[in-house]
Amino acid sequence: MTGEQAAELAELQPKVTQQKQQAKENNAKQYQARKAAADRVAVLEELAGRGS
Repeated sequence: MTGEQAAELAELQPKVTQQKQQAKENNAKQYQARKAAADRVAVLEELAGRGS
C-alpha cells in the first residue's frame, strides 16, 4: 500500500463507519415503527372482535 493509498484509507474509514452507524440507527427506528404499528393493529383487531 502506498502512502497515498494509506492516506485515502485513513480519510475514508471514519466516513464509512459513520454511514454504517447511521444505517444501523435508521434500521432500528424502522423496526421499532413497524413493531409499534403491528402492536397497534393487534389491539384494534381485538377491539373490533369484541364489538361484533
